[in-house]
Amino acid sequence: MPITWKKHGYSYANNASITHDPSAHAVTADTTNSGRSYTVPTDANIQSVEVYMTSLSGSPASLTMYLARDSSGDVAFTPGGTTGATQTIKAAMTTSNAGHCVFAVDSDFHFDENVSGAAAGTIYVVLELSGTSTSATADVRVNWRA
Repeated sequence: MPITWKKHGYSYANNASITHDPSAHAVTADTTNSGRSYTVPTDANIQSVEVYMTSLSGSPASLTMYLARDSSGDVAFTPGGTTGATQTIKAAMTTSNAGHCVFAVDSDFHFDENVSGAAAGTIYVVLELSGTSTSATADVRVNWRA
C-alpha cells in the first residue's frame, strides 16, 4: 500500500556558522527569516537537506553532513552515522564566494524525549567543511513529510 503523507514542509536555520570542525545546528521553525518554516514533526520522513553557503573562506571543496537527534551531534539518525555524507560544493551562479549542496536523505525521524540534548520540534544538522582554516555562513533547510 502506498504511503499517504498528510503534511509536508520544511524547517530552517539562518546564518549557521560552519568551519572545518564539525558542528551541530538546530533546525526548527524560524518565521523571522523564513516565514513558511515549521517545527519538525515528532514523526516524519526527512526528504532532503539544502545548504546555501555565503562568505566562503579558505576555498573548501566539499561539505560533509549528517542529521542528529541531539544538540551535541552524538546521536545520528541518518545512514552513515556520524561519518556523514560528503558532496562537492557547487559554486553559486551569480554570487561570488557562495555555494550550495543538496543532500537526499529519505530517513525516518521519530522524536525521542529520552535522548539527552534533544528538543521537540528540532533536529540537528551537523556540518563540516573540507580543508583547514575554512569557514562559511549557511542557511539550512530540512524538507520533510509527515
